[in-house]
Amino acid sequence: MVRKTTSSSQPVFHAPMRIDWTDEKLQTLSQEQLLNLLDNLDRQRRIGRVAAGTGEALDQRIAALLTGRNGARRRKQLSVTDATASAEQA
Repeated sequence: MVRKTTSSSQPVFHAPMRIDWTDEKLQTLSQEQLLNLLDNLDRQRRIGRVAAGTGEALDQRIAALLTGRNGARRRKQLSVTDATASAEQA
């Protein structure tokens, strides 16, 4: 049997899945998963895939579920990110 080599395969685009983050789903996540979700949300907002208002509302819902230590860690990450962005703009 001879394999046909003249045809090239074309890449297939798969649209990203949209996940609705209900309060019940968020409550089942661990602290580390919540922090990762916030990091991913920040990236998605920076590239414009998540609207600012929608991202802010979800950010607040997730941040409310963080423990004190992880909440402080998140605030520190945000302050470093803001300082870096300010330095890049200057």
